[in-house]
Amino acid sequence: MNARLIKTDHPADHTLGFVIEVDEPFEFRAGQSCDLTLVNPPHEDGKGSTRTFSITSAPSESPRLMFVTRQTGSSFKRSLEDGPLGMAIEVDGPWGSFVLHDDAARPAVLLAGGIGITPFRSMIKDAVERRLAHAITLLYSNRTQSSAAFFSDFVTWSHVKRNFTFVPTLTDPPADGSWHARTGVIDGGLIAEQRGSAAAPIYYAAGPTAFVKAMRRALFDAHVRPSDIQTEEFPGY
Repeated sequence: MNARLIKTDHPADHTLGFVIEVDEPFEFRAGQSCDLTLVNPPHEDGKGSTRTFSITSAPSESPRLMFVTRQTGSSFKRSLEDGPLGMAIEVDGPWGSFVLHDDAARPAVLLAGGIGITPFRSMIKDAVERRLAHAITLLYSNRTQSSAAFFSDFVTWSHVKRNFTFVPTLTDPPADGSWHARTGVIDGGLIAEQRGSAAAPIYYAAGPTAFVKAMRRALFDAHVRPSDIQTEEFPGY
C-alpha cells in the first residue's frame, strides 16, 4: 500500500515518533506490526530501505498510523527525520499475533522495557476506546522519566479505565527525590505482586532482546506456563 509521511516528533528523549497516512483502508489488530519501505530516501546504507515497526496508534486512527522508535543514527531513521513531509512510504502488513487475548476473564500483564512500549500503547488505547472488560496491568521500565514515551497517556488511562493499572519504574531515578513511584528493574518479585487472586494472567513482554530474555527467565522461574507468555523483541536497528 502507498502512504506518505505527515508528521514527526520526539515523544521522549532520544526517541523519534512519526505518523504516516495510507492511501486506502488499513485494518489491523492492536499490537501488530508492519513493514515500511522508504521510497527515494535521502540517506541510504547497505541495510536497505525497509524496516519492521510495531504500530503505536490504535486501529480507530487508521488510515493514519503512528510509529515510535529510538534514535540510533541509522540511515533509515535519519531519512525519516530529514525527509520532507509528504515523503513516499510503502506499507506491507499487518503482521504478527502479539495481540490481546480474547478471554476477558483472564487478566493481561504487560511487561515493557523502554521502546518496547509501542505495541502496548496501541493495545491499551484500543482497550480504553472499546471499553474492553480485560483487567490490564502495565509494568513499564525506563532509565529516566524523560525517556518514558507516553507516560502521561498511561496515567490518564489508569483513571479512565477502572481495571487498568499503571506501574512505572525507573532504574536511574532523580537524586532530588521528586520520583515517588517504583525504582529498579522489573523482576520476579514485582511481577508476582501483580498476580493477585484472579484467574492466571496472560503475560506479554516487549523490549530489547536482553530485557525480553530476563522477563522470560523471571516468568519461567515463577512457573508460568510457556503457553501463557507472549514476547516481542526489538532489535534496535
